[in-house]
Amino acid sequence: MTDERLTDRWEACALERSISHEEHVCIARVLIRRHGREEAIRRLLRGTRANCDVMKGPERFDEELTERWGLRIADAVEAADDDTFEGFACLHPELLQSDLLGLPAWRTRRDRS
Repeated sequence: MTDERLTDRWEACALERSISHEEHVCIARVLIRRHGREEAIRRLLRGTRANCDVMKGPERFDEELTERWGLRIADAVEAADDDTFEGFACLHPELLQSDLLGLPAWRTRRDRS
């Protein structure tokens, strides 16, 4: 599946599965390239919330963390992008570390129990 198709299906909540961190970074990158920083972050927030709801995990949505990630990925796209996600990931390997910007609130609550 192409990055664009993945993004379209994710925005439509039509994947019928959860996505990996790497896929989430890829989707954010596509949205930023398509729509620019502000609109992409709006779409990322809306889509993440909607997909969490569809996957029956609304408590997994962390708005602040999602926005931080969107801004960080936008900074990376604006600083140095590539024609492919693989090339982008080579330029910014730190973005593939899912805990780079902290753990989601739902996970830290679970870890404390």
